[in-house]
Amino acid sequence: MKKKYLTTPIYYVNGKPHLGHAYTTILCDSITRYYKLFGYDAVMITGVDEHGQKVYETAVEKNMDPQAYCDSLIPAFTDLFKKCDINYDIFFRTTSASHKKKVQSMLQQLFDKGDIYKDHYEGNYCTPCETFFTEKDLTDGKCPQCGRETVMIKEENYFFNMAKYAEEYENFLKEHDDFIYPKFRKNEVLGILKGGLRPLCISRKKEKMPWGIEIPFDKDFVTYVWFDALTNYINGIGYLEDEEKFNQYWPTTTHFMAKDILLHHTIYWPTMLLGLGLPLPKDFLIHGWWMGEGGKKMSKSLGNVIDPIELIDKYGSSSFRFFVLRDMSLGHDGIFSMDSFLKRHNVELANDFGNLLNRASHMIDRNFEGKVPAPSKKTEFCDPFINEFKALLSGIEPLIYDFELNKALDDIMKMIRNTNKYLEDAAPWQLLKTDKELCGAVLYNALEAVRLTSVLLSPVIPKKFEELKDIFKGDIDMTLEFGRLKPGKEINKAVSLFPKIEIEAKAENKAESKAPSAETGIDIADFAKVEIKTGKIITCENVEGSDKLLKLKIDLGGGDFRQIISGIAKFYKPEETLGKHVLVASNLKPATLMGVESQGMLLSVKAGKDLKIVEINEALPLGKKLN
Repeated sequence: MKKKYLTTPIYYVNGKPHLGHAYTTILCDSITRYYKLFGYDAVMITGVDEHGQKVYETAVEKNMDPQAYCDSLIPAFTDLFKKCDINYDIFFRTTSASHKKKVQSMLQQLFDKGDIYKDHYEGNYCTPCETFFTEKDLTDGKCPQCGRETVMIKEENYFFNMAKYAEEYENFLKEHDDFIYPKFRKNEVLGILKGGLRPLCISRKKEKMPWGIEIPFDKDFVTYVWFDALTNYINGIGYLEDEEKFNQYWPTTTHFMAKDILLHHTIYWPTMLLGLGLPLPKDFLIHGWWMGEGGKKMSKSLGNVIDPIELIDKYGSSSFRFFVLRDMSLGHDGIFSMDSFLKRHNVELANDFGNLLNRASHMIDRNFEGKVPAPSKKTEFCDPFINEFKALLSGIEPLIYDFELNKALDDIMKMIRNTNKYLEDAAPWQLLKTDKELCGAVLYNALEAVRLTSVLLSPVIPKKFEELKDIFKGDIDMTLEFGRLKPGKEINKAVSLFPKIEIEAKAENKAESKAPSAETGIDIADFAKVEIKTGKIITCENVEGSDKLLKLKIDLGGGDFRQIISGIAKFYKPEETLGKHVLVASNLKPATLMGVESQGMLLSVKAGKDLKIVEINEALPLGKKLN
């Protein structure tokens, strides 16, 4: 049987798990379930990273032993995963005895090769991110990842020589086009490599931070958290323990993660593996962030934080899973809107899918003694319907392998809509009066479509799938082939699996408003509504399929990175925009251009046939509003 190994990030245990944890784990769980559906022996690992300064400091504040403190935090993660219907195969903890032993063995191997050496370190350290930064890395003097203050650290430490493997890794990336998805993330990684790799600090002195795995060649130090944490991926699948198992699964690995930990996983981790003489994983999937309505970053101060457990308790895990997997295009940020959530549930699950379940099963229950009729006849609508259904069905598996889950769900929902249309065209309720056998044939095709779309949605809505199986008396053929449903099989009529959610009316003033004319102009109050901020262009690339649009990543400071689509491709090459300090209209509603979301507008000036980006003084701090 073909093997597949899929990993979530190893989650930092300190702090309450949130929407990001839920999404990444649901995504990995769903893809794992699809692989199993397609006949793979697929294994999913998730878990928690328990070492590090932040854990230690919090444990001390609470007057607790660090291990006991970590133990107290584990249920927050396992309870969330249970709520989200996560079916992981391995839950990994970095405080396990076997992990500690393996980490020490790897450290010793690299030390013996000369890849780890002792030196002095002076620089900025972000405790929440457990990451070292140089002065030029900082944004407004703060951590470029989380926006918090860093602390200056000056101490003797051990370092891993990443640069030794930079050229080998860069060549590997150039030869493996699909190693990092989406592909524009690979360009970011190549850009980091081009800038040169600094030695990676991998230790902390015990006297300052004793909570970690002891360095085997120097008892005064513990290993730095990322070097410890990243090795969970190989240690969890048999490395240095069950070599046969490890060699079967490791080359098939897909790592799932959010874009904020790209550096640690696509730079630190591959160079570590090369140093250890191990093959690199098959690929990385880097997804975006969930943003609040209007494209704003979720924060407690804005009151737009989504609590996954609260939503699941109110609306159910299947509706929650369906929405987060349906509404985010992998690789890009998504907007979490309650209006969109409720519409997805009501339109696609309750109306489209729910109606299909009822139509097909209820007519068979009433008119065919609850037994599947035979497809012995055809209407003019049958062959076109079945042919298109089969064509869509055959495309789902390749889409999953290509990380096009959003497109796969588009096609599954299209199969459902097509089946409803087929029933409307064939009108079995009319055929029942004139040709019951033909009516039965139409209903067979519809119920077979119910079986197949239910099976295809099972990795997305596993809890509801268990209820869907009841239509088939608990015995549903999982084969993805049209025509497997056996005539004569007894079925149950569907119950209301997806009741509609009543949408609370908003108290809004719907008074008509007219756009101001050129003569009247606009009030200063109207102009003040537009929020213009200072930013810096970090990355830029062409938008696929367009000769006019560029896709830019712009840093607005404080961890606020925007994806902006701008029609400047005829005036600038992507590389000409990099590093420019610019102005961005930051509070516009997100817009989709050429299928790519734009989260604001880059300000530019057009004079005749020429166009120039509005550039500002580099000394101005990022994220400042234009007054």
